[in-house]
Formats: sequence, C-alpha cells, structure tokens
Amino acid sequence: MNRLWVKLTLAFLAIALAAVGVVAVLSARTTGAQFRQYVVSSGMAAQSVWAEELVSYYARQGSWAGVETVLTQAGPGVGFGPGRGAMAGASLNLAVADASGRVVATRTGQMVGERLSASTLAQGTPLNLDGRPIGTLLIIHSADVALDVAGQAFLRQVQTSLVWAALLAVLLALALGLLVTRLLTAPLAHLTQAATSIAHGDLQQHVAIRGTDEIGKLGEAFNRMAASLVEAETLRKNLVADVAHELRTPLTIIQGNLQAILDGVYPLAPGQIAGIYDETRLLTRLVDDLHDLALADAGKLRLDRAPVDPVALAQSAIEHFTPAAEGAGVRLELRAHGKVGPVEGDADRLAQVLRNLLGNALRHTPAGGLVTVQVRQLADQVRLQVADTGSGISPEDLPHIFDRFYRSDKSRSRPGGGAGLGLAIARQLVSAHGGQIEVESTPGEGTTFTVTLPCSRG
Repeated sequence: MNRLWVKLTLAFLAIALAAVGVVAVLSARTTGAQFRQYVVSSGMAAQSVWAEELVSYYARQGSWAGVETVLTQAGPGVGFGPGRGAMAGASLNLAVADASGRVVATRTGQMVGERLSASTLAQGTPLNLDGRPIGTLLIIHSADVALDVAGQAFLRQVQTSLVWAALLAVLLALALGLLVTRLLTAPLAHLTQAATSIAHGDLQQHVAIRGTDEIGKLGEAFNRMAASLVEAETLRKNLVADVAHELRTPLTIIQGNLQAILDGVYPLAPGQIAGIYDETRLLTRLVDDLHDLALADAGKLRLDRAPVDPVALAQSAIEHFTPAAEGAGVRLELRAHGKVGPVEGDADRLAQVLRNLLGNALRHTPAGGLVTVQVRQLADQVRLQVADTGSGISPEDLPHIFDRFYRSDKSRSRPGGGAGLGLAIARQLVSAHGGQIEVESTPGEGTTFTVTLPCSRG
C-alpha cells in the first residue's frame, strides 16, 4: 500500500465501482419499470379484441352474468380470447362495467359492484351491441403490475446481463487503471532512482523527458538541479585545490626560510625576518578574503550602513594608491561630473571595492599609462568607473573575471597578481549594497569596471 501506483489503481477501481454500481442499479430499476409499462400498453392495445369477445358473449347470454369466466379464460396473461394465443407478461386486472357504470366483473374479483365515474369510464373501451351501449371494458391499473413467470424470467435475464456488464466494466477499468498508473508513475520511479543515486554520490545522473506536462517539467527541474550539483561540486573541488595552492606557496617560503636560518644558511637578520613576516601577512589577507566570501555567500556579511560621499570615497582610494602609482610611473586621476549625492552603504566595504579595482588597474597598467576614477550621478543612482590603459582582458577570459581564484594570465606566480579573490569579493560587496558591477575591456587598450549604487534615501 506504500506504492503510488497501487494507491492510484485502487482509487481508479473505487471510482469505477461507484460509477458502475450506480448505473447498474438505475438501469435495473428503469428496465423493470419500462417493461411493466410496455406490458400495460400492450394490454391496452388488445382491448379491441377483448371488446369483440365480450360483445359476442353478451349477445349470446343477453346479460353480463358469468362474464368473469371470459376474463379469466386466457390464464394469468392478457389474452386475445380463446384459441387466439396469449400475451404473457403481466396479470392485468380487466374489468367490465355495465351500461350504468357499475362494475359487474373483474379478473381479480375486486371492485365488483362499485360505480365508476364518467372520467374513469371514458378511459375504457365502449361495448356496443346493435348501436346500443351495453357496457365498458377497462384495465384497472395498480401501483405495481405483477409479472407472471415469463415476465419475471425476462427481467431476471436482463438484470443478470447488467451484472455481467458491470463486472466486465470494473475489470476493464481495473486494467486501464493499472496501465494509466504505470505510465504515470514510471517517470517518477526513474526520478526516485536517479535521486537515490545522487544521494549516494553519483552526480552524473539525468532523466529522459517524455512530455511537457507536470511530470516532464519535474524531470527538467531535476536535470537542472543535477547539473547545478555537478557544477557546484566542480567549483568546490577547484576551490579546495586553489586554496591549497595559495596556502602552500607562502607556507613553503616560510618553512624554507626558517629551515635555512636553523641550518645556518641564512643569518637571523631583520631582512630575513621581514620576508617571513610578509608571507604571514599574505596568509592573513587570504584567510580574511575567504572569510568575507563565506559571510557574503551565507548572507551574513555585516554592513554598517550610513550616507557615504562617493567623491570623497574615490579621493581617499586614490590617495591610498598614489605612492604605488608614482613608483610604477602611472598617473591617477579623479573626475567628478557635476553634483553627486551620497549613497547608502558601509564606507569601509565600499572603500574595499575601490581598492580592489584600483589595485588591479595598477597591476595591469604599464609605466606611462593612466588610471582614472570617474564619479557621476544618474537619476537615483551613482556610477563609479575605474578605467585603465593597460593590457586589457581577452574575450575568452572576460566571462570568468569575477570567478574565485581566476586569473586571466593562467599563471600561478604571485608577482603577476593576487590570489584571484579581489574581484569576486568586490562583486559580493556591491551586490550586498543593492548595486551592480560590470566590466568592459579591449585587449591592448584597457579595461573599465563600472559600479552602480543606489542613492541614499535620506
């Protein structure tokens, strides 16, 4: 009973039993009633034959005395007189009334002596002898016409046929129910099997789609989910590998320098200690970046929101990088277009975004190049652009520029760049502020990052 196809089949069977039962009962009752009505109508049609017989009897006897023998001579059925056959089916109560309307004889012996109304007499067949009215022949209807043996046998045969037809209909409904439920539950069984395989670690699962109904859409959603799991697992493995690599490099340097100092290869001098210290700072920055990304992914990144002046924010970021830019021979410029209102955000986090973008721009801009920060207001948004005249980004690398640990030069050496987390963090921080970050680049000409933030409502 825990199988869905069993439950659906039983439901189909219950519905079929209810429907067939109702139809069978109604058909049996209707057939019996209609058959009795048919017998009555046939008896009424035979009244003219009976009228002739009764008139002949009256002509021979001169009265209605003993006429009840004529009414009963055909046996239990309504007959057409002696020797003319019988219409078996029901015991209809034939009655003869004299010219005054008084009942002189009936087949059942009931109502004899009663006087009938003119309306009742009008429903019968007038009996006339030589143009003179001598009485009336009537069929007295009862609430339930009693069928004779032949009539009862006929109805039993009809009802038996209805029972067999009902059983056949139930069996057919059961077979069709089994077929339909199997067709409906087969895709669900495949989905269950695939989901079980995924639960056991086999992510390379997908189900065949055979339609556009709800089950087909469920299959499509399952396949998308499976593909997402594969992608997530791939990203997870890459992330673990990248983190391990990024940690291994500074740890190897620290371990090697300390081993050299212990072995007496390097003297315990401030210069050696400074190099080791730089590597520990690198490890600290990597751990901090990973922590920020984990908080952003979980939606728990804390933001101390307040109105922030975007022009002042850009000016502060430029001043922070001015010494490095002068040392690299790169010009830094700030261009504020018109009056720019404040944005609502965390000043430290927004400064982190600008520092990441400016740091990238300076690393990829050769001596003599230019890095500009433009700030302008567009309706209810503020747009910040960091543009450089550096080497640019190739079209195949551009879609992945915000991926974690992605570096367009495919190099694992740190002199060419950081750990590959800066732009991923920048995107998460901008998104947390309800903004957007986009990039445009032309190889050999430069790159432009555009950050759009909503204005402060205050």
